[in-house]
Amino acid sequence: MTRDVGLDDELPDWAGAKEFYQKYDPKDVIGRGVSSVVRRCIHKQTGQEYAVKIIEVTPERMTLQQLEEVRSSTSKEIAILRQVSGHPFIITLIDSYETSTFMFLVFDLMRRGELFDYLTEKVTLSEKETRCIMRALLEAVSYLHANHIIHRDLKPENILMDDELVIKLSDFGFSCHLEPGEKLRELCGTPGYLAPEILKCSMDETHPGYGKEVDLWACGVIFFTLLAGSPPFWHRKQMLMLRMIMEGQYQFGSPEWDDRSDTVKDLISRLLKVDPAERLTAEQALQHSFFHRYGKECRHFSPYRKFKVIAWTVRASIRIFSNYRRVRPVTKELLLCDPYSLKGVRKLIDACAFRIYGHWVKKGEQQNRAALFENVPKAIQLVLLSAEGEEGPSSMVDDPPN
Repeated sequence: MTRDVGLDDELPDWAGAKEFYQKYDPKDVIGRGVSSVVRRCIHKQTGQEYAVKIIEVTPERMTLQQLEEVRSSTSKEIAILRQVSGHPFIITLIDSYETSTFMFLVFDLMRRGELFDYLTEKVTLSEKETRCIMRALLEAVSYLHANHIIHRDLKPENILMDDELVIKLSDFGFSCHLEPGEKLRELCGTPGYLAPEILKCSMDETHPGYGKEVDLWACGVIFFTLLAGSPPFWHRKQMLMLRMIMEGQYQFGSPEWDDRSDTVKDLISRLLKVDPAERLTAEQALQHSFFHRYGKECRHFSPYRKFKVIAWTVRASIRIFSNYRRVRPVTKELLLCDPYSLKGVRKLIDACAFRIYGHWVKKGEQQNRAALFENVPKAIQLVLLSAEGEEGPSSMVDDPPN
């Protein structure tokens, strides 16, 4: 008697993938990596949405050594995520499945995506918003260090946000266990966030190595970047940038830092200490006065800055009063004559124009969006002139110049 050959017999390692597809329904792609893709997926029984990271481990894409490294690092990442599961500010690994060609990691779905994208959209964050983000990040780092885990790749791209702007730390590919007194020498991480001791260790064979303090340096770089909109250490030539990092060369420049409190500058400077022994720990950083909700922020303004503030206040008061005196009532005649001169109407016109044309006219010295509404073809002008006596003035919108 012959037995029918099923799918499990043809592909012995299909069981893991089959189990995933029986439990989850993968949907649209929400992210891509070098050897992985992240998709939104739905739990079939509950309808709950998650994110699944699908890692391809095939000889067509990698060498045998690379395959082994990816499998090893992913296995370590899974073990660490299992250990720290349940922390409110660390991504939760829901499920994991493995075959000889694919690895499936199911995580919380963070709808707002990366903190990096949020910062790109906002350019800079307020001290209040930065306080919430950095408190959560430092609590996550403190929890990791208490469990003898070092992350080694802290950066805005590895911090995810949900709809309520709550953050969760992710991407533990470079993470590892580090016992007290133990040191590491491996060069890994992202250049702009590398601590000075990591760079020195890679250049000096006699260097003792680095420890969990490197995570606090990266926190300081993230802290600085959120408030300034740019990193503290940057140069178009990477060697010069690395030299700036090793020497701790950064500054709270103007105008980005003019209105920032001395309290937050003090905390950042304590995190960006070149000597790791002088750097704050995560617990010490959380005890800093910057995180005291009702603590007073210390601001010291120079006489010149005080004069500028007073001058701005006087100018603003004069402008408000003069605008109030010159305000014109909105009448039918005004709307027909010059609708674009009224701010509220102008916004409405611009919104309608964007819907029609699909883009704004580029701003520049020789360009004016109001010109869109002044271009009327000659044929239409003749029609308007003939109909003006019956229907009154009209306004037509012509195609904008390319």
